[in-house]
Amino acid sequence: MKKMVPLIVAVMLLAVSLPSDINANSPPGKPTITGTTDGETGKSYTYTVTATDPDGDRIYYCFDWGDGNEFCTDMMNSGTSFQASHAWENDGTYTITVTATDEHEATSEPATLRVTMPLTDELAGDKIKITKPRYGIYLFGIRVMPLLGQVVIGDVNVEVRADSDISRVEFLLMQACGCGREVMHTDISTPFEWQWNQDYDDNEIMDEGFIQLTVKGYTQSDEYSDSISLYKVKL
Repeated sequence: MKKMVPLIVAVMLLAVSLPSDINANSPPGKPTITGTTDGETGKSYTYTVTATDPDGDRIYYCFDWGDGNEFCTDMMNSGTSFQASHAWENDGTYTITVTATDEHEATSEPATLRVTMPLTDELAGDKIKITKPRYGIYLFGIRVMPLLGQVVIGDVNVEVRADSDISRVEFLLMQACGCGREVMHTDISTPFEWQWNQDYDDNEIMDEGFIQLTVKGYTQSDEYSDSISLYKVKL
């Protein structure tokens, strides 16, 4: 028995000295997901995801678009970004869910992004509303990035949604003197819009920098209006 004691002690010391996680595998980190959070129903939008595996294992991504459609990518190197596009065919609010799984089938914490197609809930019930430019950065009339406010670079087509009993819409900008607004365009047929592509005299009209855009809609007996503040850059 005495001869066995050194052997037992040696085995115990070896077991203690071995790394406890020698066979452990860590899942990939939670992916990041970026892309638009509101848009037009039926239009395709692209989302970018990225995840890194702490062990350097190869990974693949799985997408759940929140409308019953799912798909997974092929294997790729840890840290590789992947872009996927999707179009939602019905109006509603959806949650995109993305996970990353490594080659040992260890799966990350899910990343989520809430999207609304289209963004119309807060516009409902208004008699008249400026719908473009709204909530984004617009480059020559195309919204290139969602934003809480409005930034307009270059020309833009101003669009208005109005109730059916509104027969005339005026588009107004502030006068440079700060003493009132001036009508820049009048539209008497739907869709009500104004192609804002003219550079006005800075001594007369405020059409650059931080400005206010106003629309007025008229029925046979009443007047309704809506205004937005925006930052306008001339090119």
